[in-house]
Amino acid sequence: MADYFSPTIVQPTIPNSEMTALERLLLTHIFESEPDGDGLYFFAETSPNNQIELPTETVRAALAAAGGVASEAANFVRDQMKDMGDDDAYVEIDLSQRSFEIIFQDIIKRSKTLDHVAIVTSFTCTKMRPDGFGGMAVLVTADAIKGKSTEDILGDFLDEAEHGPLATAPGFGAHVLLRLEEKSVRAQIAQLIEADETLTLAVDAVTEADIRTGCLLVAERTDLTQERGFAVFKAALAAIHEAEQRLVPAR
Repeated sequence: MADYFSPTIVQPTIPNSEMTALERLLLTHIFESEPDGDGLYFFAETSPNNQIELPTETVRAALAAAGGVASEAANFVRDQMKDMGDDDAYVEIDLSQRSFEIIFQDIIKRSKTLDHVAIVTSFTCTKMRPDGFGGMAVLVTADAIKGKSTEDILGDFLDEAEHGPLATAPGFGAHVLLRLEEKSVRAQIAQLIEADETLTLAVDAVTEADIRTGCLLVAERTDLTQERGFAVFKAALAAIHEAEQRLVPAR
């Protein structure tokens, strides 16, 4: 019989002040931890724990201590507790279908010091099974959770071997024609306020959150259907021209 393990490390250290009581309670039972300055370094020597059993009163106290801080962890735990009886002394929390990365993402969203968390996992096995070895790297930011396994990397290599280097370029098979950059919007804000006397706000009064919301609204409401159709038409003509040029020596 083969045993499978997934030792894991989490970087950087998570400051104690950035975690709610519930998040700290969950993370210290999902992972092992060591004090590191004013925070905790999380890791798992064998595998992260996705089946947690905690005293009901401990969980309720952690939920209460979190106060009004909204978090996916709190929502998830409350959902796990909704069918509990009054006499149930322990809460069974099943994380097998729920990514613990969301806990780190909530922390990052509130944090003034963290802009990302990196989670690196090694897949190992007590026997030399072909499916027993590999790894995974996950990057958590306020906006996204992205991961890539060694299997994904090998897939990229195979695609590159079959289709060439472009096969592994970001967005292979799709091409971005327009990118709305927030820093460009920030520069435009300064120009607008300077040029328009009716705009009385100070430039610094427009926050990064305001800019991001504005960009999302424009992206949602802008219809580029005609521009897209024209771009597809032009790309088709360009592809035909490239093929003609490529085949000239063969004639």
